[in-house]
Amino acid sequence: MTEQRGSADWLVGIDVGGTFTDIIGLNRTTGEIRDGKVLSTREQESGVLQALGAIDITVPEVAEIVHGHTVGINALLSRAGARTGLLATQGHRDLLDIGRMHREFGDRFYDPTWLRPHQERPIVERRDRIGIPERIAYDGSELLPLDEEAVQVAGRAFAEQGVEAVGVCFMNSYQNRGHEQRAAEILAEELPNAYIQTSALYPVSKEHERTTTVALDAYVGPAVVGYLERLTAALAERSFGGTLWIMMTNGGVATVQDAGRAPVFQLVSGPVGGVTGSIALARDAGRRNLLTMDVGGTSTDVAAIVDAKTPLTDLWTLETGLTLTLPLVDVESVGSGAGSVIGPNALGQIAVGPASAGSDPGPACYGRGGVEATLTDACLVLGVLQPDLFADGRITLDVEAARAALTRAGERWNLTADELAEAAYQVACEDIAAKIRTISVYRGLDVREFALLPFGSAGPMLADRVARILGVDTVVVPTTPGQFSALGLLQSDLRTTRARSVMVPLSPDNATAIEDGFAAMERNLIEELTAQGVDVDGLTFDRAIFAMYRGQTWDNRLPIRGDRVTADSVPETVADFHAFYQESYGFSAAEIPVVASTLEVTAVIPRPHKVPSAAAEDGVSLLGHRDLRVPGSDRTVSVPVHVRERLEAGAVVEGPAIVSEKFATTVVLPGRRARLGEDRLLIIENNG
Repeated sequence: MTEQRGSADWLVGIDVGGTFTDIIGLNRTTGEIRDGKVLSTREQESGVLQALGAIDITVPEVAEIVHGHTVGINALLSRAGARTGLLATQGHRDLLDIGRMHREFGDRFYDPTWLRPHQERPIVERRDRIGIPERIAYDGSELLPLDEEAVQVAGRAFAEQGVEAVGVCFMNSYQNRGHEQRAAEILAEELPNAYIQTSALYPVSKEHERTTTVALDAYVGPAVVGYLERLTAALAERSFGGTLWIMMTNGGVATVQDAGRAPVFQLVSGPVGGVTGSIALARDAGRRNLLTMDVGGTSTDVAAIVDAKTPLTDLWTLETGLTLTLPLVDVESVGSGAGSVIGPNALGQIAVGPASAGSDPGPACYGRGGVEATLTDACLVLGVLQPDLFADGRITLDVEAARAALTRAGERWNLTADELAEAAYQVACEDIAAKIRTISVYRGLDVREFALLPFGSAGPMLADRVARILGVDTVVVPTTPGQFSALGLLQSDLRTTRARSVMVPLSPDNATAIEDGFAAMERNLIEELTAQGVDVDGLTFDRAIFAMYRGQTWDNRLPIRGDRVTADSVPETVADFHAFYQESYGFSAAEIPVVASTLEVTAVIPRPHKVPSAAAEDGVSLLGHRDLRVPGSDRTVSVPVHVRERLEAGAVVEGPAIVSEKFATTVVLPGRRARLGEDRLLIIENNG
């Protein structure tokens, strides 16, 4: 059955999390804003449709959907991806196991029985990795021809073993793709229904990381591509005539066609949407240095925004030994979220996560059959969460079920429900603060120069305590924090990134070759986007170069100035590299030549969808007083509970207090005060 087509006026951001699916809609004609939250579903396309229904928008009324999903990352973390094969250069099939010999630091650092996660739970079993006689030299020349018969034999073996996806990654193929392309053609003949990926996906140096990236893309490819196809079909069945954009790891959106060619570039699309929204807030609110803290149901994602610029990296470690090379907003995660289970760690101490109750059955207090104590249960027992105000009153939390779960869990440590709730709250805050330090203090940033920006429905209820642990004076709670990542999706530009490795000295003599490389990628991007039906008017290009000192094996990403590389501009770029190195590492070596390892181009098309702030709602802002066991103390006090949507601009809330809104709760600690700004931001600072 199709829905009746209406006027396509709505722009919608939909972010699927581990527990909830968040949605925010902006009517581009009237300026009306609607936001909502539904429990995430196993078939995420169903959750997308349910989310639209939650804010009373029919599919034909939607002009654009910007979507961040978790299909790929769920498949990886649960090891539920496709049966995957890997073709590697003969003698190199064990790169996935060998890695770079990094060892996980933590409880098991000195454990002689420790295995890398990929060895314990392989993405590609060793029997499904096959070495192929072939060899490309460092300069792209052919040292050994491709053994096509060996590829055919491998393809037949994969077919017999039920392999559904194959990654092809040969040595030095970033310099010459011929062998990989031919191998992919042969595999397509032997495995006509298989998903096949080569390192044309992102043809850069670093053999281990490139191999991991290709293998992981093959592993999640069938699931992600299948999801995009099902979602597109479900929307089309309901008369969707708009545009579906997919959030990518580089901080921008892509067409469904472009997203389908690179499933691995969608692994953390939701958290990236939150950072994109944070960049917009940093620029609009004049708070250019922010530490972001996105607390969802299963994890917390953090990032450091300096001078309102997007933090980018080209390496991302999913698990120890599984490091990808891809264009990525620099976000790190810790497994402490609102639905994280409270239990013992390897040393028997209280831990929050990484196991999560998810949305089914969810925390014990949801009343959906969950029996394990979670951080949500702890916050409910502490009085942080109000049972009748949760999720805009759509879910009534069961205090007694939460207390019973905490009582059972606390028996291990001889703690009461209240004592365990307080301990779990503190542990989660300490874990999140420790993760924030890794992207700030440990990188030479002074956190006193930053404000903490919490979002996700659970972010504001932990933020003031996390800020105190870090020594950060100011907390900025955005409007609609529960849907902030979805809001960030709406504020994201189209960004399509391509890269290629060159491995040449960064010198005036090579300026023409470097410029030709950039120009070729830019022409290809224009052709690709035009073929996908994208209006390329207003398109601009961001260029970056990866460089290192001669003799080094690790490079660094450096945005380059100007729109052309010339013999005259190269010395300026070299000087920028020396300055970058001095700032990043405390020294530079101007006497050593600089090598350009990789060229990167990103096509950017602005999508200027600014979401206005809603006006204050009518009604009394003070609901009354309720008991709160104050975090960081053993005191229970009666505190005021305010409704944020009813606060007028300039209103001040003295701590200790609770500020409740539809899909989030903010705790204001003693000695602190919260002020609602003209832009509806809730600013928490020291009282006096």
